[in-house]
Amino acid sequence: MKRIFLVFLLIGSGAFGSIRAQAQVKDVSDIRSLLYQVSGKGIKQPSYIFGTFHAVCPGDMVPLESLDTYIGQTEQMMMEVDMDDAAEMQLMTKGIMIPDGKTLKDFLTPEQFTKVDEMVKNFLGYSVENVKMVKPMVLSVLVLISPKVIGCTPTVLDLSLMQNAVSKKKPVVGLETVASQVEAIDSKPIKKQATELYEIARDPQKSIEEFKSLIAAYKLRDPDKLFELTNSMMTGDREFQTRLLDDRNKAWIPKLEIAFKEKPTFVAVGAGHLGGKTGVIALLRAKGYEVKPVKL
Repeated sequence: MKRIFLVFLLIGSGAFGSIRAQAQVKDVSDIRSLLYQVSGKGIKQPSYIFGTFHAVCPGDMVPLESLDTYIGQTEQMMMEVDMDDAAEMQLMTKGIMIPDGKTLKDFLTPEQFTKVDEMVKNFLGYSVENVKMVKPMVLSVLVLISPKVIGCTPTVLDLSLMQNAVSKKKPVVGLETVASQVEAIDSKPIKKQATELYEIARDPQKSIEEFKSLIAAYKLRDPDKLFELTNSMMTGDREFQTRLLDDRNKAWIPKLEIAFKEKPTFVAVGAGHLGGKTGVIALLRAKGYEVKPVKL
């Protein structure tokens, strides 16, 4: 199930002790950070937005203890989906399957299928025959987050954050449903997904290097760089990029505004959603909120 979490979240990236969070917020705008404080427009207490990277080696992730103070100052956690909802999580399993009983063989030639099989065996250690009912985009992600690629079994930081909130008896709510994430993924036809999977199989190293560049940008805590890299990787499919990033970012803003006014909220979403002109940070600032980077 953890691997399914990673797939969906990727498709849709110091202990402070008793130090007050407000004392850590700087008034300079050029701080590279993955954590932002949101205030203004009648918000009584600040909320926080944190950018996660959904599949990262333990040594590369932001230490959970460095976020504990900020989580502690809020009254709820808001994530892309409600990871504390068992029914929602069960829908993820169904969402990774090619619909209508079809398999990857229905969308690739025998030669293409053989090439994909070589890649899957190389990186995942089993034949693509075993997972031929899984959506091609999901298989692409499984390859990229495999231990052979990233050098470890990836940590699901989002799960750790959710568990932290639950341990503090804070409610966990979702910005969207699993069904809406599946809809965004499925906006790219299965045939096109299969063709792209085959292209990755022809030159896996290219996609691996691109993915590692995203990890490197995350380690630098640079959401704008993450956005730029994601943007450059999706130049061939602007419509899909719009559905996967821009449209979802815009749809989240009204929900975030309601949450911020109701109670201080700790928001955890993929770091790729933070940067850029259509990122969550820019959209909130355009609405008149003060969004300051927090130095971790």
